Amino acid sequence: MKNSLKGIFAPINIPFTTDEEVDYRGLSKNLQFYLGSELNGLLLLGSNGENKSLSEEEKIKIIETSTQLVAGRKTIIVGVMYESLYLAKAFIERIRHSLIDYLLVQPPFYFRGKFTEEDYYQYYFELARISPFPILIYNAPGFTGVDFSAELINRLSKLDQVVGIKDSSKAEKELSSKLSVLTGTANTLYQMLEKNATGGVVSLANFLPELPVRIYNEYLSGNKEKAKSLQETAIKLNSLISGKSGVAGVKAAMDAMGLVGGELRRPLQRLSAQEVEKIKNSIQEIYPDAL
Repeated sequence: MKNSLKGIFAPINIPFTTDEEVDYRGLSKNLQFYLGSELNGLLLLGSNGENKSLSEEEKIKIIETSTQLVAGRKTIIVGVMYESLYLAKAFIERIRHSLIDYLLVQPPFYFRGKFTEEDYYQYYFELARISPFPILIYNAPGFTGVDFSAELINRLSKLDQVVGIKDSSKAEKELSSKLSVLTGTANTLYQMLEKNATGGVVSLANFLPELPVRIYNEYLSGNKEKAKSLQETAIKLNSLISGKSGVAGVKAAMDAMGLVGGELRRPLQRLSAQEVEKIKNSIQEIYPDAL
């Protein structure tokens, strides 16, 4: 499955120090843990990675730090999240020679009320034209307020470089069989596999990769009842952690599991020590195999 879009991917968090600098040592420690897991790959610079809070230089260094450890051992996807074609193209040019496998391209959304589907098509068309890497569409209306229609997604799928989609929307869509479909939440992993998804990019994998990997493996092995049971466990954990506290909850869960969750960049705030302890106890109670 090397360099494939099958299996489970962690949308890695970027840990920060108490003065809100990127903690590259902590990042490297986390990456070493993921290398020892059954994850198929990692998403760098996604929403969980606080992409919008990072400078361009930090983004480049995060890619360099990560690829030095991971390239050739796990599939690497990099998020491209900009509000203009100009900036997106400039970023892609800067990472052109990086040892990554795919780009995950978020549509511009700040001026979404002025954009048509043709504008979005042209945006992806231009990036696909210059990108040395295959592209995944990032359909995440919870973050962007933009939910692509099946017609637009299938039109984009005809571009040679567009090979997949990370879909966090709730609407069911009939999509081209050319696209590798990755769900954006562990809450729908089982259901999306039933609809021929190839895997998922799920925040649960940041602190407990074993659980979504087990759901995926049990499903592929034909043990659907076991996969369903594990899915319910994942939903409970998601509700208590990322569903309740977002990135801060995921970082707290990472701290609870012995990883480096670290600080957040304000105005995001980390959870208290008591809340971290509560999360640790919840993980142990809901999924005893974790600790």
